[in-house]
Amino acid sequence: MDWTMVKGEWAYFTGAFITIFFIIDPFAVIPTYLSLTERYSDQERRSVRMRAVLIAFGLLVMFAISGTTFFEFFGITLPAFQIAGGILLFALGFNQVNAKQEKVSRIENQEGMEKQDISVFPLAMPMLAGPGAISTVILLSTKTGSVLRLSELTLAITICMTFTFIILKSSPYLLKLLGRTGLNLLSRIMGIILTAVGIQFVINGIREVAHI
Repeated sequence: MDWTMVKGEWAYFTGAFITIFFIIDPFAVIPTYLSLTERYSDQERRSVRMRAVLIAFGLLVMFAISGTTFFEFFGITLPAFQIAGGILLFALGFNQVNAKQEKVSRIENQEGMEKQDISVFPLAMPMLAGPGAISTVILLSTKTGSVLRLSELTLAITICMTFTFIILKSSPYLLKLLGRTGLNLLSRIMGIILTAVGIQFVINGIREVAHI
């Protein structure tokens, strides 16, 4: 057995899982999720939660499989997307560190309060599978190049969405246990990692352009 290959695949899988989970940041979703589902029964909340997670999962897997095909259609190169995606991740991470990140705007939140079914909008998108998560998955898909890597990326998405479902299910208890301060602290820690990941993607893109 080639242990170097095993370590490489493990590093890719763990890196993909951590990056996707941190960009989704389900802890930051908890206050808005509880607010939007406050008028729902337990059964309705369970149904909304399940549909939202499944829809977000489907979107992320779809972009993982398609990769950069959509951008190549418009002539956007991989290094350009790496740099742009890295800047986006850095901005999102920076906002998380400074507690300025909002999963949904006030207008979107108000629209969600008025909707009968919030599973698609705003819960699945943009709260769970937003621009940052989609960009991250596409960036990670550029490193696949094999069925094994694509399977690892899909597995990472699956585990992330499973944890997200569990966290949303436990959201009333987590909010009582951690409070908004505790949730903000977790988001800030995740934001620090995201800023570093974003910078690394920018570095990778610059290296590709400069052929370093």
